Order: sequence, then structure tokens, then C-alpha cells
Amino acid sequence: MSNDLCPLQELFAGDELPIEFILSYLHKRNSPGIQAFLVNKLYNTTIQDISFYFPQLLTMAWQREDYGAYSRFFIDIARKNYVLGVKMYWTIQAEMQKQTSKKIENISHDLEKVIVQGHNPLFSQEILCDIKDFNTIKAEYFTEQFKLVHTMVKISMLLIKEALDKDTTLKAYITHLDTWLKDTRFWYSRKNSEYVKHLFRGIVLPLDLNESIEQIVRIPSEEAKCFKTKARVPYKIILETVSIIEKDPISLDDQIIENPPNDYLDNLSVDSDSIIDKESARFEGIEEYANRNFEADKGVYNQVIVIEDIANDPWGERWKETKIRIKQTSPFGLYNSWNAKAYIVKGHDDLRQELLAMQIIKKSKEILDQGNVGVYLRPYDIIIISHNSGIIECVPDAVSLHTIKKYNNSLPQFFITHWGSKFEEAQKNFVESMAGYSLMCYILNLKDRHNGNILLDSDGHIVHIDFGFFLTNSPGKLNMESAPFKFTREMIELMGGYGGEMFNYFKILFYQGFLVLRKYAGELTLLIEMMLPGDNLPCFYDPNRAAKEFKARFCLDLSDEQCLRCVEDLIKVAAENWRTQQYDMFQWITNDILY
Repeated sequence: MSNDLCPLQELFAGDELPIEFILSYLHKRNSPGIQAFLVNKLYNTTIQDISFYFPQLLTMAWQREDYGAYSRFFIDIARKNYVLGVKMYWTIQAEMQKQTSKKIENISHDLEKVIVQGHNPLFSQEILCDIKDFNTIKAEYFTEQFKLVHTMVKISMLLIKEALDKDTTLKAYITHLDTWLKDTRFWYSRKNSEYVKHLFRGIVLPLDLNESIEQIVRIPSEEAKCFKTKARVPYKIILETVSIIEKDPISLDDQIIENPPNDYLDNLSVDSDSIIDKESARFEGIEEYANRNFEADKGVYNQVIVIEDIANDPWGERWKETKIRIKQTSPFGLYNSWNAKAYIVKGHDDLRQELLAMQIIKKSKEILDQGNVGVYLRPYDIIIISHNSGIIECVPDAVSLHTIKKYNNSLPQFFITHWGSKFEEAQKNFVESMAGYSLMCYILNLKDRHNGNILLDSDGHIVHIDFGFFLTNSPGKLNMESAPFKFTREMIELMGGYGGEMFNYFKILFYQGFLVLRKYAGELTLLIEMMLPGDNLPCFYDPNRAAKEFKARFCLDLSDEQCLRCVEDLIKVAAENWRTQQYDMFQWITNDILY
């Protein structure tokens, strides 16, 4: 073992090593001594890097016979950063609900202990010294964090049973939740400790890992909105936050609370353990559809499209305006650090696969930005709550192409009509985002690309969402969408047609982006390989093939000149692909999604 370690000690000399370099050796070298040496090197990486790669680190930890080095590292990180500690704990809890490993149970127990008993205050102030029982306060705060986030998820599950006006019911639930948040603040304001009063002013959730820790202080119920799906009821929620270190600029309304806050929603029963199969409702009949008369269906589609008034703005009130409006009526609007952010809460949905796809997209964006490739990608944050629930950051000022189709069935005509003199700018944004997301669709082998899963923002960028099918799984396991990415006739027309300047610009961007990503194929593939065998992730339906084919899509055996021909072939196959059209038709027939 020592003979193996000596060359590594020379190789890993120095403190500022890229985390990907350390992880690649952690993945390959299983010796306990080498594992401990390499895990020790992780202490010199950033909190942001540890947070990003934590799913992979956890997977490796429970696969190793001697996991002690990992466990100690996770505990030390939780001591150092309370917010990341909570995020790690939730991720481990999600894994425990699917894995029966004693290792994971031990790591979870140790992590919870240090979160509750560790001497790391959420903010350092002299008022900390007035706490008589620091551990009790931390334990109570940890409990309140759990209550808030699991109640948010529970609401999504309860709404499934609501047959009539889901939005009205949602607003009533959120009103109760906001009242509970306010009553919790008032209940703890009775304490003599200024630290406790300040701490319980709001609840911290691991939504961001910025230097400034944000407290959730208000949840305006009138902003909540349900989304329509066949199997679940995700909903949009806006969370008002202030920095935990900012002192109160005003005296908040005092209210006497004689009893602990009433957790009204806790009394409502719901099946909180199940995961609704993505295929059970949405893809029923997909095999039968494959044998339908496509042209006949297309004729019917063209007869039923209802176009809404183009004078209406599909994006409605812009997010910047929404924030101003909410701030003006908020009791926390006078705080300098006041902010608001929109999230989608999902129950009965395992988001760990979605998180993996987003890791690939985030890492790709980082690589492409460093390479100065002018493509557009808009990653978003995903927080795992449990094995069947989570929170997703909303993409602001963006609606689905399905919604756009209600205003004009021709995407090029919509761009011309809506943007007018700014058409060329919007067109350029569209092309740059098409290049970025076409690359992502190709390397991820991303499926289920109907117009409900592609957004268009108010600047003309497209943004892909919902990564339920990629790598080796596809709707119905039929691989109906065999094209490398979605590239319809109207997308091509919006670029000016096959001979248009913008079409050529798209091809150049795709090629440039592909060459840059190829240089980092090892880092991107490592994200996949470290998650193997991926027992609980449907994208690893065939795990060995998933990793092998992911790497193969970078065409590492080809020269740059040969890659140009490869890219041209990919674009040629994707353009107006018949199977892409057929899948759009299927989604219209079964789910009323316009195309």
C-alpha cells in the first residue's frame, strides 16, 4: 500500500488541485489507504465544489468497504457549513429510503448529530453568548426546517386528491403555511436571547450556498399557482428572504403566542412514500400510437388549433416587476437584503435523476463559457428533499412552446410579430440557445422533448426542462425519438432556412461547442461513471451501456476535421426528423400539447 501511495503523494503535491482530478483517482483507486489520502485532499477544495459533487461522493462512500474517511469528511464539512450539512443530510435521507446499507444509516446518524450538536452558529455575533442551551435551540431549529420543507412537499401530494379548484385550495394551504411561519417567529420572540429571536425570524433552507445565508421570512399565498399534469400536481411558490446577518431595520409587529404554532397541515393524511410512475399515465397507449396513420392525425390537428389574441403578452408580468410589486406590500420590504425567488415544489417525483442531468448541463456551461463559445444554457437549481420529492428553481420570464402555440401556430411568425424591430436580436438569442441545448440533447441522449418541456423566455432563448428520460431510458422504452436532438421545420425556418445566415451560425456554434466539450469528455463522463450502477435512477436502465455510449458520443477517436463531418451528419439527421414529428403528434393526441 505504501508503495502505491508514494507516487500519488508526488502527483498530489500542493494544495490547489482541481476537484475533478482528485475524484478521478478516488473513482479508480479502491485501496483504503489511498482512498483516505485522496479524501483528505478534498479538504482543500471549495464548499461549492463539494456541494456540486456530493451525490457522486455519497455513491462512492457507500460502495467502499472502508467508508470512514468519507464519513469523517462529511461531518467536518457539516461543522464548517451548516447549510451544506442540511443539504447533505437530506440527500442521504433520500438514499436511505431506497438503500438498506448500514453504512448510509451510520453516516446519516453522525451527520444529524453534528448538525444539531455541532458548535457552528448560523451567524457569528456577540449575542451568541446569551444562549443557555445552544444544542436545544439548534435541534428545535433543525426540526422547524424539516417541518417547513416537508409541509411544502405534502401540499403537492394533497392537491392530487383535489378534484375541483386546485389553485384556490393551494392558496388556502399556503396561507396556513405562511401563518405557521409567522407564528413560529412570534413564539420564539418570547425568548430572552437576542440570538434566538434573530435566528427564528425566518427558516433557512439549503437553496443557495452563497456567502450570505438567506432566511425565508414570508410566503405570499396569492402568488402560488398549480401546474397541470396527468399524474401529479407540482406548484409554483414565491419565497421572500432576507440575509440572516441583517439586523431588523424596524420593529416587527409583536404578537403574543400562548401556545406553540399549530401545524394545521400536519394533521392531514397523505401517502408520502410513493413515487408515481412517469410512464403509467402520460405514455399509456404509446405502442398503439406507433401504428397510427400519422398523416390523418396531422390533418385533424390542423383543423382544431385555436389561436389566442396576439395582442396578449404570453409572459405576462415580468419577474422584475413581480418582485417590485411584492416588495411594496411586504412587511420585510424595508430590509436592504430583501429578495424573492420562485420555486416549483414537486411531490411523488424522484428528482435525483433530474439533478444528474442538471449537473451535466452546469458543468458543460462552465466548460463552454471558459472556451468562449457563444452558446446559451440556463441551468437551474434542484434541491432533493426525499426519495420522492424536491424543489426546483423557476426559470423567470419563460413559458412553454406549447403556450406560445396558443398565440401563433407559426413560431417564426410569432417572433416577427412579437419582437418587431428587435427580431434579429431575438433570433440570435434563439439560435445560440438552440445550439447549446441541441448539444445537451445529443450528449445526454435526451428524450421526451415535446413542446411542454421546452421553454421560450422573453428574450427569445429556448430552455429545456424536465429530464425524466435520458441516457438509456425513453418513454415506453421504445426510443421513438431517435433523432440526436429536436430540430423541427419551423425552427429551421426561424433561422432563415437551410441556406440562411443564422442556420450557418447555428452549425458553427454547434461545431465549436462540440470540439470544446470533447476536450473535457473525461470530466463529464466521470459524473456518470461515479453514479454507477445507479440502481435507483431510471436513466441507468442499462448502466454499462449508459456510460459507454455517453463517452462514445464525444467521438474521441475522430480528428477535428472528421468531427466536422460528424456534426453535419447529426444536424442532417435531426432536421425535420419524421420520428420527432411523430412524437409531437403523440403528445398532442394524448396530452393536448400543441406543436
